Amino acid sequence: MSLLTEKALAASLKKLLEKKTLNKITVRDITDDCGVNRQTFYYHFHDVYDLVEWIFTQEAQKYLSDGIDAKNWREVISDLMDGLLEEKSFVMNAYYSLNRRQLEEFMQKLARPAISDLVRQVEGARIISEEDLEFVIDIATFSLVGIITEWVAGGMKPEYKEKLDRLFVLLDGTLEGMLDRVAKR
Repeated sequence: MSLLTEKALAASLKKLLEKKTLNKITVRDITDDCGVNRQTFYYHFHDVYDLVEWIFTQEAQKYLSDGIDAKNWREVISDLMDGLLEEKSFVMNAYYSLNRRQLEEFMQKLARPAISDLVRQVEGARIISEEDLEFVIDIATFSLVGIITEWVAGGMKPEYKEKLDRLFVLLDGTLEGMLDRVAKR
């Protein structure tokens, strides 16, 4: 029942976002639309922004649930961006209602574990300090989140695939190269 309630609250928020901005939506608006009481909302979420973060997390998990590896990372990122495009009105409204830093923090929180898994797979037998490994993970995470944030800030134009293809070309072999250089230090 819990997941069902959370999904219903998320659906109500998305519906309300079609009519007004996130900063104008109250918990009362969501619960009235959803047909539950405020206590039910607060049982699941601290506030409206916590619900927004939950929605982003659920969307990301659709694409990251099977894991990300050196063979499928391009497909996973491309599918994730297609999914964000399908939720464009929600994403854009969240972007305009949150500050850029909050959106980046959401995305970093979602992307970092997957990027960490990918980097650790690519690391292989290289002898690299945990500090250097974390630095490489940060660089890859910030790069991906930066590209996605710029895409959202630019209105989520469908032509993002061209920019994404350039990112893929740049990143292909980059992780291995960074890890090789760090290992030789």
